Formats: sequence, C-alpha cells, structure tokens
Amino acid sequence: MWPFSSPYPELDCQSLAKEYDYIIIGGGTAGCVLANRLSSDPSISVLLVEKGVAENTWVSKVPLFSTDFTSVGERTYRRDSLPQKFVGGRPQELFSGKVLGGTSRINAMLYTRGIAAEFNAWSAAGRKGWSYDEILPLFKKSQRSLSSSAGPESGRNGEWTTRTHDKTYFATTTRVVEAGRKLGLPFIEDVNSSSSPACGCAKSHVTINEKGYRQSSFTAFLPFNLAQSRKPRLAICTGTIATKIDIKPSSNGTPRAEGVYLRSSSVQSPTVYISAKREVILCSGPLGNPQILQLSGIGPQKQLKSLRIPVFKDLPGVGCHFQDHIAVPVVYQVPMQDSLVGLEKEFFTFMREFVKYMVFGTGLLLSPVVELSIFAKSDMMDAQSHLQATVSQMDAKDPANIPDIEIMPLAYDATGIPFDKSQGVFSFLNVALRPQSTGTVRIVSSNPNDAVECELNTLSSQSDWQVLRASLRLSFALAKEIRASGYPLMDYRVPASESDADLDAHIKKWGRTTYHYSSTCRMAPEDDPAPGVVDDELRVHGVHGLRIADSSIFPQIIATHLQAGSVMVGEKCADLLLNGTH
Repeated sequence: MWPFSSPYPELDCQSLAKEYDYIIIGGGTAGCVLANRLSSDPSISVLLVEKGVAENTWVSKVPLFSTDFTSVGERTYRRDSLPQKFVGGRPQELFSGKVLGGTSRINAMLYTRGIAAEFNAWSAAGRKGWSYDEILPLFKKSQRSLSSSAGPESGRNGEWTTRTHDKTYFATTTRVVEAGRKLGLPFIEDVNSSSSPACGCAKSHVTINEKGYRQSSFTAFLPFNLAQSRKPRLAICTGTIATKIDIKPSSNGTPRAEGVYLRSSSVQSPTVYISAKREVILCSGPLGNPQILQLSGIGPQKQLKSLRIPVFKDLPGVGCHFQDHIAVPVVYQVPMQDSLVGLEKEFFTFMREFVKYMVFGTGLLLSPVVELSIFAKSDMMDAQSHLQATVSQMDAKDPANIPDIEIMPLAYDATGIPFDKSQGVFSFLNVALRPQSTGTVRIVSSNPNDAVECELNTLSSQSDWQVLRASLRLSFALAKEIRASGYPLMDYRVPASESDADLDAHIKKWGRTTYHYSSTCRMAPEDDPAPGVVDDELRVHGVHGLRIADSSIFPQIIATHLQAGSVMVGEKCADLLLNGTH
C-alpha cells in the first residue's frame, strides 16, 4: 500500500490535458470532497489544482503530533496580517494548510457543525436551500460516526470518520465539567444534535479513524486507491498555482470563466493554459479566493484599476467581510501529570505514551488537544457568570439562541509564547464566536507570487470586547469552582482583576487568532449592505461558469469550528452541479 508500493498519483502542470469538464482551484478541506464527488461520474473529467503536495508522512497522521498550526514547513503557510491597533499594534500570525487536505491536516480535528439555529438564520435571511433541515443530509453524507452515543442526525456511511473518546486524559477536564454544571452549563454528549441544548459543556467529536490516525479531508475523500482508480478522469495537480482565471465575454455580453492559467509553485516554468468545458470552482479559502478573483479582474473596480488590472466584473464584496474568531487565553499552573508539558519534559512519560499508542492504539498521542468545549451566550449570564436560560432559550434551532462564547480548556499554554516548563500548565482559551469586527483581503500587485494584504480589524467593534469580558469572567468563575473542589490551580497569566479596565488590558495584550478565517466571498445579494460575492447556488455574481465552495462563502462566520461546515459546502456544490438541485 502507498507509500511503499507506488507513489500517490500527483501530476505537475506540464503533464495535464488541455481541457477538463470542471477545474477546482484548491485541494483543501472543501476541494477534496468536491473532487471526490464530481469524479464519481465516469463521464465527467475533473482537474484539482493544489499549491502544496500530498505529503502523507506517519507524523502527519498521529493526532497529537499533527495538531500544529504554527510549524512553518511542508504542511503550513504563514502570513502576517497588518498591525492590529486594538491589540497593541501586533500583527496576527495567519496560518493555513499547504498540502492536499489543507487546514484539515493541521487543525485540532474538531467535528462541530454549528447548532441548527446557525443555518436557520441563513435561511431566514433569504438564503434558499440552506436551512438546517435542507443541509442536514449533506452533513450526514460525508460523515462516518463511530460514536455509540451519536444520534439519528449523525452520518454512519460516509467517508469522513469521526469519533468521541470515552476516557478523558486530564483530571482538569472532568473538573471543568463539574464546575460547568454548578454554573448552569449542562453536559452535552452530542454537540451536533439539534435536540441538544444550545449552551453547555460539549464533549469533543473529532476526525480520528478506527486506526487511531487523523482523518483529514485528503485521507477521507482522496485516498490512494480512489485517486489511482480514477486517474483516467481525475487529475490531481500539485505544486501548482493558478495565476488567474481566463475571463471572456459570452454571446450575451456577460463575462464567463473559460479556463485557468497555471504554473509551478516551486520552480520557474512556462505558464500553462487549461480550459474548462463546464465550470471553474474556487476552493482556495478565504485568503486565496479573493486573490485569484482580483488577479482575474473580479473585485472592487477602484482597487483593480489602481493596479492596472482589466476589470471584467466590478464586485465590491470580493475580499470584504473578512472574519476570524478572536481568542484570549487565561493560563494557570497545574500538576505536571495534568499537562502536555509532561510529554515534552519527562522522557519516560513520553516513551510510555508512545508505546501505548503504537501497541494498543491508546494514550495521549491519540488524544484530541481539545477534549471539551464550553458554549455560552453572554446575555444569558448573570453577574456571577451563572447561565440563566429558559427552556426556549436553550432551543438549538432558534436563531436567537446562537452562542457567542466558546471556552476551550487546554492542557498547555495557549498564549503561544515561551513559558516556564518546570510546572504543568492549563489554559482556558476564550473565543468570541459572533464577532462584529470585519476586515479585508486585498492584492497589492498583479503578481500572483506577492502576498495578499490582510486587514483583520481585530476587536474594532466594541461588542466584541463586551463578549470577551463576559467570557473571561466565566473562566474566572470556572476556576473558582475548580479550586473549591480542592484542585491546585495557580494563577500564571491571568487578568489582574475582573474590572473592565484589567480585563481590557489582558485582552489587548493576549488577543490572538484561532485560524478560523471566513466570509471574504460571502453568500449574499450583490447589493446587500455587506455586498455578496456568490448567490445561493454558489455562483459568482455576474460571471458565468464560476463558483466558490469553502468557508469564504459563509454569510457570517459560524459560531463553532469551521471544518465540518466547509466540507458541507463542498457537498452542497457537488449536489448542485451533479443533481441539478438548483
């Protein structure tokens, strides 16, 4: 079996056919599922173009080892945002995957769809075909849940394996659950069920298969055997960038995507032109899609003209409404055995866990970094950070109940900077799930090799500060309950007090990205107050033969982790193209 028998069937751009039915630009989280679905029809030819490579090493499969956004190398891109004035002028480090499978190869493996209310809100805003009941079959189609507690809304027959762990690995996890109960936060066994409460302490569902390996969208939807068997109709072109889309006027004068220009991402090589018989679909993510569109003459007219790029479609929404979940950690010192620091500092601890994983498929190397997430709504918390919610306010189908706080208990220092490793550490990572701050992604030249300019406008909205203050106070309340149970939780990097001024100083010092980028090509009308880029069928406004399918189309960043939603969008796009559900 690959990699021992034959190499993964990757092509360079010089080896491609001249024409394909569909060209997918971006082999990330959504691109892999879309390539799988479109190439399932033997009569359809598909080209998948990815800037990175397959890179399917053993380390990239081990859950704990592969959960690493910040290791720049074969699997990760790193970019800096512009300096962010509301967090002390610090730029935010932006990371994303640069291999087949994209960010699903390096993330925390969390499978959280977002509560049903999220998509019902999309529907209420006019997005036809996007209510929870309408997209639930798409979530189920891709999922293969191994969890015995998963309910009827979980998929059992898909390719993408998810599971839960019956055993928690750190004593802090069970203490957080008990502390949450005392604050009115119920334990949620299945966070993806619409019958579960909208707020509570949710057990993590993760994309780990039965062999104990990370299950990325690459290994789920484009495994070696499938890629090999579909070679006659599925070309997987890696190490290649799309420099621009070929846009030409059609017979009725409306611009049409006719093909793409490609060249090697690593060596100097001639540009290759590949035509698309049917459509071009962009799956290059919230940073990549605006870049390709703007380079191709689709975007804000004034900006494109300033760069002397011919304008084919003035579309002001391209690259706008850039959103991310901003997070603020609070950090405590704990016993070494309750922290991942023990693996790093204690050789025998590491060897014990390594043997457990290799021989029995158990132990810390199998563990998700996030064993539990706390979801809450800031306006339902009282002055003591107790959740005060009625039965109707816990209804996960009601858009009024979408949580705006997530707190992730983590067995390491979530600030991302060096810390004292003589003690174990534990963090509450406080996340603003419904940010009102929005930014932009803009090209700075007509050269596709130049990095885009990313302006997050982090915490530019006062409402985001209010949510983070409420979240920090909830973290304080959880810590108080944990200490009251007799557990030794020592302050390390925490606000000086719970006053607004001290909380704001802490937020300004430690505010950071969670790498959850979205909404730069949002699904909304072209004349929406926040202008849209694609319609309800993911078609780019005013350009025929061009669609977008990944988290960049979210009308607003969803109040959870993004990979499950991204795969759903890939499924939706395939359904529209193959089954004509439009």
